[in-house]
Amino acid sequence: MLSNFPKPGIRAATRLWPIFFTLYLASCKPLDCATCQVVEKEPAYTLAQGCYTLQNSDNTYLVSSENSYDFSGTFENQAELFYLKPTRLGAFLLFDRQGHFLSKNLLNITSQDDANSSSEWEINLIDIFKEGILEVTGYTMISAVNSLRLQIVDDKATLSIAPIDTNLDVNKTYIKFEQRPQDSCAQFPEAALDADVSPEFYQEKDPADPIVGYADIHTHIGFPQTMGGVAMAGEIYHPYGIEHALHDCDDIHGKNGVLDFLEGQKAGSGSGGHDTEGYPDFSYWPRSDTTTHVTAYYRWIQRAHLSGLRLMVTLVTGNPSFCQLLSIVQIGKSEGGCTGNSALKRQTEYMYELEDYIDAQEGGPGKGWLRIVTTPEEARAAIAKNQLAIVLGVEHGTLFNCDESFGGCTEDYVSKKLDEAYDMGIRSIFPIHRFDNAFGGTKPGGGSAGAWMHLTGMMTTSKIDHILDLINPTKLLFKADAGGHFWDMDTCPEGAQGTSGIANMEDFLDDSFSFFTDAAAGIPLVRDILEFGINTIFINKLDPIPTYASLSDIPGGTCNQRGLQPIGVHLINRMIDKGMILEVDHLSYATLDAALDIIEERQYSGVVSSHGWLNDTAGTRARILSLGGLLSMKGAPSGAANSIAKYEEEMQPYDYALGLSMGSDIQGVSSQPGGDNDVIINYPFTSVDGLVTFTEPKTGNRTFDFANEGIAHYGLYAEWVENLRQVDEKSSEGVMGNFMNSAEAYVQMWERASAHSQ
Repeated sequence: MLSNFPKPGIRAATRLWPIFFTLYLASCKPLDCATCQVVEKEPAYTLAQGCYTLQNSDNTYLVSSENSYDFSGTFENQAELFYLKPTRLGAFLLFDRQGHFLSKNLLNITSQDDANSSSEWEINLIDIFKEGILEVTGYTMISAVNSLRLQIVDDKATLSIAPIDTNLDVNKTYIKFEQRPQDSCAQFPEAALDADVSPEFYQEKDPADPIVGYADIHTHIGFPQTMGGVAMAGEIYHPYGIEHALHDCDDIHGKNGVLDFLEGQKAGSGSGGHDTEGYPDFSYWPRSDTTTHVTAYYRWIQRAHLSGLRLMVTLVTGNPSFCQLLSIVQIGKSEGGCTGNSALKRQTEYMYELEDYIDAQEGGPGKGWLRIVTTPEEARAAIAKNQLAIVLGVEHGTLFNCDESFGGCTEDYVSKKLDEAYDMGIRSIFPIHRFDNAFGGTKPGGGSAGAWMHLTGMMTTSKIDHILDLINPTKLLFKADAGGHFWDMDTCPEGAQGTSGIANMEDFLDDSFSFFTDAAAGIPLVRDILEFGINTIFINKLDPIPTYASLSDIPGGTCNQRGLQPIGVHLINRMIDKGMILEVDHLSYATLDAALDIIEERQYSGVVSSHGWLNDTAGTRARILSLGGLLSMKGAPSGAANSIAKYEEEMQPYDYALGLSMGSDIQGVSSQPGGDNDVIINYPFTSVDGLVTFTEPKTGNRTFDFANEGIAHYGLYAEWVENLRQVDEKSSEGVMGNFMNSAEAYVQMWERASAHSQ
């Protein structure tokens, strides 16, 4: 212990030695507290990520043997050293040098692979008073699994658990955590940031100053919780670490990934399936074209934040019909409902849980680098504290459960659900996603992906509450005609952007849908459905099945004829009243045109095309820009630079801040971009502000090569920004300043929208 004291000069040390020795003896003095008063205080947040030895009230150290722990160490060098990994606010795993955990089964060491609630400890600060005077401050430990307090009993200094009571026996429950050099402990497995951060990065700024950094205004961080939690493998975080968050995906994708219906067709040789191995080897995922694996683990988001990401919009999403299909395939594994309302609740809760988890890693409430914000003022304040501002939104096909078959989507109901969403922190909403709904018509998608949405959209407009209704004899008596409709496609109005490649649905059901039925035939419940007769119970009820043969040769594509409905008019006006951001991608042209009429009449700036899909429709784009609304872009850096230059040109007539945001759609069943063909990333490189130095990114045993892989995970947006900087250096456009002003432009747009709130 003496070796930890500072080492002054010889003469100073000689003079101070008696004082040091007295302090040392005092620190080693056993705690005598037969009459002490104990006050239990707040959780010990600040122990997070530190290296510690543990001592009891007799100053005896906790040591480990081959298969147990006990307080029997007389000297510090006998003590076990524990790395304290937060699992949530106030709770920790105690990870020793052999990779084991201190668990509630105190006579048995828990192996690393068995980390669970038995390994979690809630640790609280305690003040000990003797005759009214503070004697010492220490800690007390409570098992998270059964809320029983750790006690040290009898002269043998063994461990046991006893019920919590109000009169703490200090001699039994007092624990001293003594901090040791960080490199003395085994480091808990985690994804590296591969970044050296200057202390200047953490200096707080004036919230009144313009924000310097970029915005990503379209993400799906909560996607692992959508569709019953069985559509995407992995988690953004896990209380027990990366080995649990990014584990082998065979639990939901099956052996060799053969149950990965969204992705299996494009993987490997075309026979379906993929390698499932997760951390630390990542033989298949993450990758830029995955749609069913986590690519935005929280440490990867943090790396992007270090590269200049200052604001992120993340959106609740889901597909009720596909959720039901997956829930059957993953029977017993799916959790939660498939409705729009259940998706909104669960995915929003997940984001608040993520915020708390990051706070726990950084030492307590409010200390994390990520902050959910509900006003532009909160966004500025968070960014000034070097936090990533998160805006919550919704992009769900059946917003508020308002599909066409739901008769309760009245003005009062919609106003009530909108108020509930607002109270949950939601500020940005797509009235329509991939399906026609009660609010209006959708912008159709082409190809196989669009056909899947077409089919499930037809089901959401029908009278089928759940896909299992199709084989329920009671239901069949009343639902021989399931109702519902396919898209009503026809020629587009002049100036509209149509959709090309609308799939022939007969061909789709014969080809792509048969992939699902063939793969699912090995699952007992699904096999029963198929044996009952997929044509009888399902496909025959879809008649008439459209081929769109008469529309295939129309130049410029075709448009969905369903427009904005009266309840959609009410929703848009109520959103404006509340100062919420209106997302207009996914609206059919007829719906979009009517929505913009309302927005223009009310002179409202809070309108966003976060996919950037309006870039080919000059008239619509001008209507949004003239209001002070925002567009976004996505793609390789050279393409992004072209988008920024075009955006600057079109913004010249309008007196609003320049700043074209990114819309990555990360984890949104969407591929991520690569770099430019000639990109070379030379490590180390520095961030745009010069405060962060990045090295080659590696997670576990996998090193990621941006030049060849593109955005395999979200942390590689640091390399994407560096690639954009290289493009900027080679051109005379000066696009980097525009891009790094996109967070400021978003907040200014939000400020204008908030001025409309009533």
